[in-house]
Amino acid sequence: MTLLEFIRTSDFTFSSFAEAIGETENIVRKWAYRQRQPSLPRVVKIENATGGKVLARDLLIETAEAE
Repeated sequence: MTLLEFIRTSDFTFSSFAEAIGETENIVRKWAYRQRQPSLPRVVKIENATGGKVLARDLLIETAEAE
């Protein structure tokens, strides 16, 4: 499941999810819309906050996709 799908189908908003993991709403939006890739420590926070519904592989951006 992508981060965007998780936020859209859960009780979280971008703002509340950002607060839950100690990040800014802006960076969470960039991750959700695949404009930026989170660092490994942030990936762990996302996996924990989503109960494992969003995994590291769901957050990886292919090089060509990011360009």
